[in-house]
Amino acid sequence: MAETYRAIRPTDFDDLFDIATRWEVVRQLGGWKWPPDPVQIRDRSKPYEGDGFVWAICRDDRLIGSIGVTGGDLGYMLHPDFHGQGVMGRAARKAVAEAFATTDRDHLTGSTWHDNPGSERVLARLGFVHWQTCYVHSRARGLPTLVYHRRLTRAAWDALEKRKQLA
Repeated sequence: MAETYRAIRPTDFDDLFDIATRWEVVRQLGGWKWPPDPVQIRDRSKPYEGDGFVWAICRDDRLIGSIGVTGGDLGYMLHPDFHGQGVMGRAARKAVAEAFATTDRDHLTGSTWHDNPGSERVLARLGFVHWQTCYVHSRARGLPTLVYHRRLTRAAWDALEKRKQLA
């Protein structure tokens, strides 16, 4: 079943709340609180108005995750019932393509905590390369946590996409 993408809307609150109450998801997110904060979830249950975009990832118009490129940084989350199905790989590829097609940015960034190999694989498959490792305070975990920062240049993305077209 194929996913669709659209702006997040207030009616997505219940689905976002369901995801944000799952420790296995929130512990891997940089800006989400633990325990879950309904005010934060309500604030994120509306179309993004900043630099970039945030999409709902949907199946049958039901939000199963979100993905966005904000301020040049790729971020995402996915309901655990959909892990391991390639959902995030497809969504991330579409988001990166959109970010490069609609901006003049020369690179995007993405970060993962040291204990998130699934997200490391998503970023690596898209061509993101490691450029820094450091400790960053995790809001959900409440302590400094080792994070891997990755970067994808427009030139590397264009080369990867050209190889895909030739294959």
